[in-house]
Amino acid sequence: MQLPPGAWDSHVHVIDEDSFPFSANAPYRPGKATLEDLQTFESALGVSKVVLVAVSVYGTDNSSIMSALAQLGGKGRAVVAIDPSKITESEILEMHRAGVRGIRLNLKTFGRTCDKEILEVELLLCADRIRKFGWCIQLYIGLEQVALLHDVLPNLGVQVVIDHMGSPTVEERVQEQVGYAEMIDLLQRGLIWVKLSGVYRFSNVPGLDQYGKTLIRTNPDRVVWASDWPHTGGTAFNISGDDNRVQQFRKVDDAGFVVKCFDWCGQEPQVIRKLFVENPETLWNSPTVGDGLLLQKPNTTRSARLVLQNEARL
Repeated sequence: MQLPPGAWDSHVHVIDEDSFPFSANAPYRPGKATLEDLQTFESALGVSKVVLVAVSVYGTDNSSIMSALAQLGGKGRAVVAIDPSKITESEILEMHRAGVRGIRLNLKTFGRTCDKEILEVELLLCADRIRKFGWCIQLYIGLEQVALLHDVLPNLGVQVVIDHMGSPTVEERVQEQVGYAEMIDLLQRGLIWVKLSGVYRFSNVPGLDQYGKTLIRTNPDRVVWASDWPHTGGTAFNISGDDNRVQQFRKVDDAGFVVKCFDWCGQEPQVIRKLFVENPETLWNSPTVGDGLLLQKPNTTRSARLVLQNEARL
């Protein structure tokens, strides 16, 4: 197993409670996974560049990510967590210049099951804050929520990335699950990107290998590979519901997952290069904001209308 030169890992976390305390409502308590640990891991795999992703235990505090970006010296990009109602444009610009290229909305970890209209309002508000910077919205949602948002995502005016292959459930064959058809449709039309990652979370789902192959064949220009290092357990691993007990990270065969993805690519060098190098280069290297960049205006009218409609329902 040898990754092509210039390979990216599009989803990793840095976690260090000693240097960067967790938020007061952290849903679980993972162990330590420092930037040095990450660099050792990626060096062994042959990865050149990484994308640091906001982990739920930090809430909207992105200090650990910003610190790591500064130390990576241009070899990192990031997806952060924000409060779109509070963050300022100058703060977004500062993060963009540091290497941030997206925001993450995490419904899966917190078990959120909002209705379509509420999610549409939230997504549009987020999109309005980041659109002119060329950032993406990265969604950690279940496959059934992809179906819910099927006609919402194309209207955001930003690129959308689906975490962990849409996180199918393990109860039934992927191809028979709610959201599968919508996922394939959005991908085929180039309206979403999909991360091939986190498979250890649903490794027993029937039809998984065929699903991976189908995602790649459906649109080989809109899939990226990621390790999801350091493999957090999440709320399901809170023993007796204790969210203050330090969790050990899961043991995962990362090299084996790379080989599996090579197989999903049909062992075709050109497709493998797309998955590991070319696609992430395209996704994570949006332009640097400057005076000469034509900035798009937010879709404030539609967002405001949806907010008012939603408030009227409450």
